[in-house]
Amino acid sequence: MASIQVVEQLPLRVQLRDEATFENFYAKQDLEAVEQIQLAAKGEGEQSIYVSGQAGSGCSHLLQAACHEAQAIGLNSVYLPLDELVGYSPAVFESLEELPLIALDNLQAIAGDEQWEEALFHMFNRVRDAGGRMIFAADKPLEDLNVKLPDLRSRLKWGLVYEFDDPDDEFKIGTLQLRGHNRGLEITADVAKYVVRQVNGDMEQMFEVLQQLDNASLSAQRKLTRPFVKAVMDW
Repeated sequence: MASIQVVEQLPLRVQLRDEATFENFYAKQDLEAVEQIQLAAKGEGEQSIYVSGQAGSGCSHLLQAACHEAQAIGLNSVYLPLDELVGYSPAVFESLEELPLIALDNLQAIAGDEQWEEALFHMFNRVRDAGGRMIFAADKPLEDLNVKLPDLRSRLKWGLVYEFDDPDDEFKIGTLQLRGHNRGLEITADVAKYVVRQVNGDMEQMFEVLQQLDNASLSAQRKLTRPFVKAVMDW
């Protein structure tokens, strides 16, 4: 098994979000993509997967979920948000081929940068030769990504490519209900719609509200009804 020293030597240590698991992901129409990412987390299936979607669509969640899953079965992995790495050297990609799973998020942050693209191209080849799995995510489809290096674009097309829909109210309501259920909270569709509407569809705020409602429900031993939610949140 690959040495964890590779991860420890990276300039940026990223903590996976505890809630970013496959169990917490509401797969509306993206079942195949989720299944393929789950396989990659186990060191199986396609070696390269590219997913794209706007903020809230679940791309970052799934990349972190894959790393959680890999670690749970004893496989070393790394999740790197490239928008936080652009201030460092592309040398961060060196030796990543020693890891069974590499998840690179926000690929758009380095697209168009000659040095970063060259380094990513060579990393891709090394990981592929070593038999590792790579999951890439960006905020736009591959054909719209500003990749200048033709060979890198070609490599990214080798694997599976998925485009997630923008998160609509149905997705947000389903996500809220699923997250609540996994906390032991039953949230009706009516209550979920009410919360989504009150936060204007902002998913980060929606999850903050869920945390507050979870605490209040536990303290008061109350079910989540609309009047209770309204009182707790002072809406």
